[in-house]
Amino acid sequence: MINPFFMFIAAFAAVILSFFFGWSSIYPAFSVEVIFFFLIMFLLAGILGYFVKKSGVVTFKKINSTTNIVWLLVIVLVGTLFEGLYNRGFPLQFMLQGRDSGYTEFGIPTIHVILLTLTAFLTTFLFHLILSSEKKLRLQYIALCLASCIPYVLEVNRGMFMMVMLNCVTIFLLAIWQKIKVRHVVGAGLFLVLFMFLFGVMGNARVNTSYQNGRSAFDSAAIMQIGGATEKFKESNIPKEFFWVYIYASSPIANFQKTVTDGKVPQKITVAKVNRMFFGELIPDFIGKRALVNSKYKELHIKQITPELNVGTALGKPYLLLGWFGVIVYVLFIFVLAYLYLFFLYKLNSRFFIVGLAVFNTIFILTIYSNMVQATGLSFQLIYPIFFALMDSYAEYKNKKYLRL
Repeated sequence: MINPFFMFIAAFAAVILSFFFGWSSIYPAFSVEVIFFFLIMFLLAGILGYFVKKSGVVTFKKINSTTNIVWLLVIVLVGTLFEGLYNRGFPLQFMLQGRDSGYTEFGIPTIHVILLTLTAFLTTFLFHLILSSEKKLRLQYIALCLASCIPYVLEVNRGMFMMVMLNCVTIFLLAIWQKIKVRHVVGAGLFLVLFMFLFGVMGNARVNTSYQNGRSAFDSAAIMQIGGATEKFKESNIPKEFFWVYIYASSPIANFQKTVTDGKVPQKITVAKVNRMFFGELIPDFIGKRALVNSKYKELHIKQITPELNVGTALGKPYLLLGWFGVIVYVLFIFVLAYLYLFFLYKLNSRFFIVGLAVFNTIFILTIYSNMVQATGLSFQLIYPIFFALMDSYAEYKNKKYLRL
């Protein structure tokens, strides 16, 4: 059940369902064409997900490692140290000094992308090793895994840390899937409710501090005003902190619907638009942004239900460029890419298959917020399972060759 196509259905179904709660008065109504599109995409994703499930390739397998994993960690930590020297400090240090952390500009150009994504791969792989190892090795891998998180802390990179955590959730669910009992589901449900409440409390604290309105962390008036909370919700017994999760979950799909409703539908397909679609939506931005320096479509802005809520799923910009044709091209592209990637990695008989699967699951889940194929920090992670799988295959080939001799 835990494969990218089912994750696509689960993620979008969840946000669409939350949209229908009707807690916000500023959300547009769903159009027939948007509903029809998602029904077709869910059907296609369900078919592909069924074939992947039927093939039996998505199962948790215990793996082992070598001392090379320690050397990879050393490379990551030493590389991070050099980046700190290059920038004369780390974002965490700047933040504690009351200065702008500047985390978006931290790092050595080009090297930073490789180093950060290698770190993410390493953390995910180490988590797989933790779940695969015996007790005497588990503590060692836990220590290595925690050490691999040091760069996220020093760089105050919450986004990358969150994506890596989603990678790890996939691996954890695969490990316990066959052992899940009712009490586990109930426990997870209670934890989720607590998490959503605390998420709202932290959101209130951040916004109220930013606005300097003197309100406490348990006062949700600011976010309810931003999100246009209905009188029905305000008068309900639902804790108002839950409005934060509602807004975060449903506003991207609301913005997409508004883009479809109010956005200017492209009258014709041009070379410039196709060029922007390819370099801006279908390949990582560390390549694409260089190709689009002089493009008149370099900056695209989706329609928004309110200025503060500016996220509109990965589908908004393809719609602005090529209409429904662009949206369909984007979805089919990521579906085919995921299917071929998993097939190729599985054929390599790789111990890195689960890591590659986890990264693709995260990409598909976060499509509800943004284009993660285009986001280098996540999509570039897909290279490492292939790279290290090919290295394993080469090492195995050499060993067999020498044995024959």
